[in-house]
Amino acid sequence: MREVPLKRVCELFRKPCNQDSIAYITELINEILDEPIAVIDKELNHKYIEWKTYDFFTLLRPVQMGSESIKLRINPEYLTITQAFVVNPYLEF
Repeated sequence: MREVPLKRVCELFRKPCNQDSIAYITELINEILDEPIAVIDKELNHKYIEWKTYDFFTLLRPVQMGSESIKLRINPEYLTITQAFVVNPYLEF
């Protein structure tokens, strides 16, 4: 689980911490959450996966102006699956 200060998130995107920036960041987060990866007919850690989707993270607290931070839970299974099955992942772990 991670808690990232909202001010730091805005800095990462080189945006001021205002309502427009929060809307932009929320849109990006929703896009990530709308694009899970699917595992079909694979074996991982000696378990057969017939069909299952995995999200990169779960947002635990809504992103909104007035909040001090974004709270999320990163899914370690997503990272493991990316390493095991993606030929050229964009992220190196």
